[in-house]
Parts: sequence; structure tokens; C-alpha cells
Amino acid sequence: MKIFKRLLLLALLCGCIISSSAQKGYKLQFHIKGLRDTACLIANYYGNGTYIKDTLKLDKSGKCTYSAAADLPKGIYIFIISEKNYFDFIIDKDKEFSIETDKANTLKTMSIKGSPDNILFYDYLKFNKQEYNKVQAFQKELDKHSKNADSVKFLSDSIGKLNKVIIQYKLNIVKEHPESFVAFMINIMKEPEIPQVPTLPNGRKDSTFAYRYYRNHFWDDVSFTDDRALRTPVFHSKLVKYFDKVLPQLPDTIISEADFLIEKSRINPEMFKYMVWFITRQYENSDIMGFDKIFVHVVNKYYVTNQTPWVDETVKKEIIKKAAKMESLLIGKRPPNMIMQDTSLQLVSMYNVNAKTLLILFWDPECGNCAQEIPKLKDFYDKNQLKFGLEIYAVCTDSSMVKMKNFIKKKKMNWINVNGPRTLTGELHGQYDIISTPVIYILNEQKEIIAKRLAVEQIEKFLENYYRKKDR
Repeated sequence: MKIFKRLLLLALLCGCIISSSAQKGYKLQFHIKGLRDTACLIANYYGNGTYIKDTLKLDKSGKCTYSAAADLPKGIYIFIISEKNYFDFIIDKDKEFSIETDKANTLKTMSIKGSPDNILFYDYLKFNKQEYNKVQAFQKELDKHSKNADSVKFLSDSIGKLNKVIIQYKLNIVKEHPESFVAFMINIMKEPEIPQVPTLPNGRKDSTFAYRYYRNHFWDDVSFTDDRALRTPVFHSKLVKYFDKVLPQLPDTIISEADFLIEKSRINPEMFKYMVWFITRQYENSDIMGFDKIFVHVVNKYYVTNQTPWVDETVKKEIIKKAAKMESLLIGKRPPNMIMQDTSLQLVSMYNVNAKTLLILFWDPECGNCAQEIPKLKDFYDKNQLKFGLEIYAVCTDSSMVKMKNFIKKKKMNWINVNGPRTLTGELHGQYDIISTPVIYILNEQKEIIAKRLAVEQIEKFLENYYRKKDR
């Protein structure tokens, strides 16, 4: 674990780190055997990061006291002995308790007094460790005997039985200690248990039932109004799994679910902040084509409408500015027109190019990647111009007409070539978000963006699929 990991855009999360000055409230006593006159750290989980809260000095006997105000945020905290030696503990209902352990093996030697929650927590951790070791032993044997069918069956069944024991142990905690923090955390981690697949009127099994049930019940036992979830190492991971693995990877579907979960969290200001932040960060720089629509949506819905008062105004203006620039380049939008000089110093309007498929290429004569990719693009263009009704509007980003002409001649670029800086329609880098080259946009006959930032090798397959779906 990277103890000192920090979340990006800390300005969006202001308020999550609270000073732990000595006040009446929590009083925790630690005794770390094997340490003396040593500085240790107290930290807490938050989302997918950890935050240092205080420094404690152990005395000559290895003891120290941590005092904090009664409003100390609840969750899982960390006592850090060193970068690789630390242990977790719970801050929740128990206000005064003691923890004693040995630095050589903190889990095995852990002794807790005055905190039923932490006692239960460490019973849980020790049980998990014990059963995990058994699973690992069976797994090693399985790897050794992977070609022996009888051994594979026996070992696989043994691992399955152990997993059932672990699951049942967790369910028993939830049943017997429903108000405990451990039960709260187990509920976050819990996976939906899919019932028997029903039979359809035609006699067949419903092939989509398992997925639909799993998705619909994914959040059954998770509260979006309890910010303790943020201070565990499991809530953020569950969010990532839901948005990356469970939901269909379609922008509109993700937008709908993001809005739904954000609204569920609105009653709790800290959860609301985190959910807005999570969606913002998750999709601000997504590599998946079309997912910039999600970022633009969340900015327009929550930032532009002043629902993010915790965000620094300067930061918010930059976020809104970025989203506004991205909005004109979303899939389905008509991008800004470009009217630029060609090699004969004649003005050529991108909007006036008559083509069923218009490919816009941004390139630079001194770009190494361009020198490699443009010959591939030429080969594709020469072979597929008639097939896709294809034309290319190639924009050189360098102002030197000499360099541009030499490169065009050398690479035999037999399409429309214009010089970007020689324009009537504004600076291209900002309008088309060009940070590096080459960059490719693909437009349909109505000059709407249908794809962007594809590699040359991806273009043919994309266009075949696009026109196949369109012609249905």
C-alpha cells in the first residue's frame, strides 16, 4: 500500500481533512512492543487514497495517546510504524480504548480493550488471514496438478468450500452484529446472490436474468447517506467496478446511473461531494471514445449550476472552460469550421468539402509519429476512397509553408492539404483540442463527428461497422 498516496484535485475535496488537535472526545492509547522513543503516524482512508492526520511520539516504553475531538470523522484509520509496517483500526462509537501489539507481527499479537468494534474487526481479519492461507495452499497444489482431472476437481471443490465458509462467516457477522462497523463494511463489499434463473413462457431459461439481477441489486446493502463508507478501503473500489465492469459501456447509460447515485447521496454533503468528484475524475480524461460526453454532462449539471460550492472558484472556472471546449467536439456534434489556405494560397472551407466521409488529419512536418502514420493513412486512402466516399482535410500545424510542401511531396499526400496557422476561423489547437500530433477526426456527410482520435489501423473496421449499422 502506498501510505502517502494523494488524490488529485484536492480542491474538490476540501473539508475532508480535519485537524486532530487534542480535545475531549476520542482518547486512544497505543502500546507498540519493540518500539521506544519513536515517531509514528495516524492516517485515515478516504476514497482511493490515505491522508496523514497526526504524528504521535512513543515514549520509552512504546506507549502513546491519541486524543481527538468528538466530531472526528468515523471510518477506518491507520497506525503507521513505517512505510511497510502499519495496522488498521476503527473510529466509530467507541470513544476510549487501548490497542497493544508487537511491531514484529501486529496482526498476530493484537490485543484490544474497550472497543467491541475493533475486537470484532480483528477477529474478522485473523479469520480471513487463516482461511486465505488455506486457499493459497490449495491453489499452489492446483497449479502443480493442473493436468490431473481428479486432483483438479478435488482441489477446486476444496477451494469452493473454503470460500463458502468465508462468505458464511461474514454473513454471520452482519446477522449477529448488524450495528457494528464491521457489518457496515461487509455490506459494502457484499456481492448480490443471484437466485435461480426463471424459465420463460417459451420454455427457455432467461439468459439475461443473472446480469439484470446482479446490476439491479449491486447497491442493495450500501448506504449513500453514510459518509463512513468514504473512509474505508472498499467503497471506491466498488464504485470503479460498477462503472467500469457492471454497467454497459455506453455514455448515456453511465450518465443516467451517475445522476441516480449522485442524487441518492445528496442528503449527505460529504457523500454528495465525493460522488460528484468521482464522476468528474473518472471521465475527465477517459481514453474511451465518446466518454467525454459524461464529463461534459456532470460539469453542466453540477458545476455550471453552482451545486459545487466547495470547489475553489478558479478551479471551477477551469473545469467549466474545459467542458465547454470539449462539448463542441462530442460525438454527434458539428465541430467548428476551418477555413485555411492550401499550398496554392487559396482558402478552403472544411464545411464545403463534398464527401460522404470526411477525415480531418492534424499533423506536423517535424513530428516523428506523423512520419510513421501518414504513409499508413495514404495506403488506406488510396485503397478505400471510393468504398467509403472518403476525402481527407489535412491540417498542417506548422506555419512554415516550405516545410509543409516538402513533407507533402515526400509522403505523396494526394488529398486536401491546408496550413492551420493561415486561417480565417481561429486558432486550431484550442478549437480542436490539439496537444500533440497526429490527431484524426472522422465526420459524416452532415459534417457531424462520428469518431475521433482513432489509430489508422482502426479506421477501416470502424467505418465498415458504422455504415453497416446505418444501412440497416
